[in-house]
Amino acid sequence: MIVKHVAVRTESKSRFSRLVEYLTDTQRKTERVGEVSISNCYSDDIESAAIEILATQYMNTRATSDKTYHLIISFRAGEHVRNEDMAGIEERICTGLGFAGHQRISVVHHDTDNMHIHVAINKIHPQRFTIHNPYYDYIKIAGLCEQLEAEFNLAHDNHTTTNSTVSDIESRTGIESLPGWIRRECLDTIKSADSWQDLHAVLQSHGLEIRERGNGLVFVSGSGITVKASSVDRSLSKNSLVKRLGTFEQAAHTQKTAKTSQKRKHYQPRPLQGRIDTSKLYARYQQAQSQAAGVRQTAWVMLRNQRDRLIDRATQKARLKRSIIRNLAAGKLGKKALYATVSLQFKTSLAIIKRDYRRDYASSKARYPKMAWLDWLAIEANNGNDEALAVLRARKANSDVTGNSICGKQVRGNSSSMGRIESITKSGTVIYRMGSTTVRDDGRRLHIPSNAADASFADILRVAVKRYGNRLAINGDDDFKKAIAQAAVQHNIHVTFDDPALEQYRQQCMQQQRFTKTRTSRGISL
Repeated sequence: MIVKHVAVRTESKSRFSRLVEYLTDTQRKTERVGEVSISNCYSDDIESAAIEILATQYMNTRATSDKTYHLIISFRAGEHVRNEDMAGIEERICTGLGFAGHQRISVVHHDTDNMHIHVAINKIHPQRFTIHNPYYDYIKIAGLCEQLEAEFNLAHDNHTTTNSTVSDIESRTGIESLPGWIRRECLDTIKSADSWQDLHAVLQSHGLEIRERGNGLVFVSGSGITVKASSVDRSLSKNSLVKRLGTFEQAAHTQKTAKTSQKRKHYQPRPLQGRIDTSKLYARYQQAQSQAAGVRQTAWVMLRNQRDRLIDRATQKARLKRSIIRNLAAGKLGKKALYATVSLQFKTSLAIIKRDYRRDYASSKARYPKMAWLDWLAIEANNGNDEALAVLRARKANSDVTGNSICGKQVRGNSSSMGRIESITKSGTVIYRMGSTTVRDDGRRLHIPSNAADASFADILRVAVKRYGNRLAINGDDDFKKAIAQAAVQHNIHVTFDDPALEQYRQQCMQQQRFTKTRTSRGISL
């Protein structure tokens, strides 16, 4: 279990109503929004509760910091937690952070591989109207996670903060970061340098520089990407290096030949190395992003020129009206009123022009957005690109099977042909609908939710036969296994199960069905 506080540093993004609107937005996915709970509010309606919380926040006029605390409680991939356990975990964490009695809205999301809870907490107390900012919250969160993992029998995660930022960034983007690249390519060599000039030589051989910035040091790549030296490793902070190597020295100017420069290692943002070669796909991604950037730039220039033309036209029109007023035979008061009218019309025209420009510019950006590598892969996979789907799935480490699932030894094709795809996660899990049930296919098994209707099991079994053949392994609780066996018998689906006990139960159901049919037929003949 991982718990994170999402820090928001802009006022517009910290608005409670906007956060709740995002949390409860289904994004046209039936599986995204799960259980919603409201705590310490008079209303049980989400919109009314959000208004009540905003009114509470307005009662505190002294606090200048963010008044909303956004918390994410994420469970391991494939780990299914009961609703009552999730409610208990959320309550314990909020209480442990000092938010007992504070208003909050919690929303469970199922649209990723990791089931997670978003908790929007009002930091203003509803009775005292004082703000609560938990200090060193990450330390409290780490202790609470360890306690709750043991208490609720959850998979254990590493809650230390060492190197977590870099690994989180690389996990979210799928692109190798500069700190991660330095750690993998040359960290040991950097640590073994005996002088500043040796350190500069090591860095130059990897296309890097080290510079002073403020009170610290930064590494700079050849493409201009910068990272704090201490964020790569604590032993590379300025204080640590000065103690080991003496006063900081600039690199001596050395002449490098073009041949030597070409042989040097350089950092280039690229997908993390895995068992699948992504060079061709990444080249296509870069080309698509370059083309989209060109289209965005062209559209922006056209909109800007159109805006400037309209402003010039409105300016000339206002200037013409003023010249006409100047030559009118009217008194000072009359002319003043006419000038004011022209000025108001001009300002209104400018406001309309700028409003339309902002709207059209936002629409243009939405049509040709900047797309991250993993998002592009998910779209390609949704369009039937099996290679992109394989790259996404290669990122996912093998994990223990939990919850209800069906798998087999053979894989006979792509899951994208098995139903209407709702979405594809960044780990290559295909989420699609089968009747009233949402099925998740991670490439190794089909995951079935615990609340799936028994009526959908026959369709799920037919899909499983297409994917894995007629011999299946059923994982989950006993009720699920028996329901699957009963569905196979009732709908005449020819399968066998790896579990001997479950296979014996299926055969008993078949015998019972034959016996019932025989008795029924004899009763009709009589």
